[in-house]
Amino acid sequence: MGAVAAALALVIPAGIAWGCVTVVAFRANGPGTVEPGGMVEVFGADFAKGQPVDIRLDSPDGPVLATVPSPAPSTMTSKFTLQVPIGPNVSPGQHFLVATQNHYDMNVGIPARAAIYVSSTPPAESTPTERTTTLAVSDGPSAATFILIGLGAAAAALLLAAVASKIAARRPSSGQVQGAESS
Repeated sequence: MGAVAAALALVIPAGIAWGCVTVVAFRANGPGTVEPGGMVEVFGADFAKGQPVDIRLDSPDGPVLATVPSPAPSTMTSKFTLQVPIGPNVSPGQHFLVATQNHYDMNVGIPARAAIYVSSTPPAESTPTERTTTLAVSDGPSAATFILIGLGAAAAALLLAAVASKIAARRPSSGQVQGAESS
């Protein structure tokens, strides 16, 4: 029974992890800079087939700027490139294009968003922090420490077995009554 429960505890999460789901992709092509009244090109992938994808400004319920009819050929292989018009009254600065779809059975990550910069430039990318590329071997316990721990555990197990053996030897056999002599 325990083996079955352990097997199910491993098989069920593994089955869920390997299920057919995909994360949608959505980004602005190029630097994503645009002037008010201009167009910006976006790329999307892995949206569900059969439902249009609305491209909105700044939020999932913002104004619809463009619509991709039904991504094709299928949910996990759909791709589109689209020119999205940016209104002439959009304020300068960073904005987000949000791709929404009225389909939630299989795809995760909807709504997806892409940053664009209206009449401004994207911020400079920060330099990643330096990470160490070497490992100090002298850190941590040595092999001798592990050997001594193993020998100590073995000695403790032998001592416990000896005590259990002595206790078992003192007990009368189950057929004899205590205090009675056998003839």
